[in-house]
Amino acid sequence: MPQRLLFLLTGLVGVAIGLAIRLLDPERLSALGSILAGAGSLLAVIWFSASLRYQSRQLQEQRQQFAAQFEHLKETSRRDALLFAKGILDRAEEKALAQNGKVNSISELVTEYMNFVELKPLLESRDPEEVMHAFGAWMKREGPAITLVTGVKSAAEVFFRSIGASDVDSSKPPEEFVFIYSPLFSGVPFFESVTAPAVILSEFMFRLAPGRKAAQIAYFAAVAKSSIGQVVRMEKLRADIAKHQADGYPLPEIAKDL
Repeated sequence: MPQRLLFLLTGLVGVAIGLAIRLLDPERLSALGSILAGAGSLLAVIWFSASLRYQSRQLQEQRQQFAAQFEHLKETSRRDALLFAKGILDRAEEKALAQNGKVNSISELVTEYMNFVELKPLLESRDPEEVMHAFGAWMKREGPAITLVTGVKSAAEVFFRSIGASDVDSSKPPEEFVFIYSPLFSGVPFFESVTAPAVILSEFMFRLAPGRKAAQIAYFAAVAKSSIGQVVRMEKLRADIAKHQADGYPLPEIAKDL
């Protein structure tokens, strides 16, 4: 209730009381107390109503202020999260390029990864030296790809936490995580430059998962058959071989007699 109207109503009540007293029959002065009591009650109702409206307006203004502050905090938190994610992406890109040494951009990593010629000797050779040499060459492709998609996953997890996303399964391997959830962050600032090559790499890695696992088995089988074979935990290698077979995938030649 506006303050001016409140004072006006109070004044009108006062005037009404004055007129009632002035025009009251002297023989009925006993009614004066009832008039004053009624007027006091009316004034109390007016001021009480005005107080409630004033408090309600104050609470509404406070709610609006708190909502604005909350939105500001959310935007600040989201901006800080994106800046933190950018740092993760920058470090992942820098490390991935350093691991390969032959490329100048992460887009070139995709072309490098597509040329997986080393998988043939890894899967078909029985010569430990040849297998270990092929695995070393393969890791110059596999290592940077793992570094990049792992960095993209970590940065995406920061972004998802900042927006309160609860339907994201962070337990998935990096290549599967990026392959599945990239549509949710591909248009987010700082992610655009890495999303396209990371998604291509993650799809190749996801689809090549059996061959990639077989390459690791071949490498450890080759090491087990070399002069430093004692460094390999054979029970773990045999467990990996058994699982690979149980999943329905062929073993590399060098591991078939283990």
